[in-house]
Amino acid sequence: MAFRLMAEPGLAEYSEAVSGVPDDVPGRLLLTPSEPPMHRMSRLVLLPAAVLGAVVLTAAPALAAPSGQDVTWMQSIHQGNLAEIAAGNAAQRSATTTDVKQLGAEFVQQHTQLDSALTQAAQQLGVQLPGSPTPAQQQGLAAVQRNTGQAYDSAWIAEELGGHETAVAITQQELQSGSDATVRGLAGTALPVIEHHVAQLRTAAQKYGVPTSVPAGSGGQAADDELGTLGWALTGVGALALVAGTVGLARRRATTA
Repeated sequence: MAFRLMAEPGLAEYSEAVSGVPDDVPGRLLLTPSEPPMHRMSRLVLLPAAVLGAVVLTAAPALAAPSGQDVTWMQSIHQGNLAEIAAGNAAQRSATTTDVKQLGAEFVQQHTQLDSALTQAAQQLGVQLPGSPTPAQQQGLAAVQRNTGQAYDSAWIAEELGGHETAVAITQQELQSGSDATVRGLAGTALPVIEHHVAQLRTAAQKYGVPTSVPAGSGGQAADDELGTLGWALTGVGALALVAGTVGLARRRATTA
């Protein structure tokens, strides 16, 4: 009859702690091959205080709290992941082109993987993560959904490109200014994935004639700004015309007089 210790959370730490306990400490588990199996099992009893003390003393030191930069990045990139997952699912339902559908499926898979690691690290570090995308991200997703056909695909590409470029920028900032090794490791893993998504979106934008100069989410504001600029220009032209007309009228009156 053979017995095998299954790997469980904490087993490695426990084995390491026990290996450092002297042989004469009561209760030390010495599972040698020469011992009969039943004798081995009989020694697997409650750990005495000496062994428990050794486990505590050899436990890993408490992790330092992550910096404000680390927390900000974790929360921001988590909300970005949630937005990309929602957008990817929507694209698979509503997109008309195979390219956009495939991008949506890929984004769901990869951002889910990134966010799974992020969520686990946040739990270990005690960082509270938001439960939904930002209001701006939600508005952007809703704006895309108001389109149909090719217009939907174009709006989706533009929105996703802007979101991913923002994610690249904040991730680069974390790598430059973050202090927690775990968080910076997550950022280092995420950056090439997000940059690859940006490259894919730019290729799709060129293929379908989607402008890439205006960040996603600011299209309406950019349009308003352009109209405002045009309005001020027309106002200036009108004012100049009015002044010129007034001067001309005054000269004609003076000549008639």
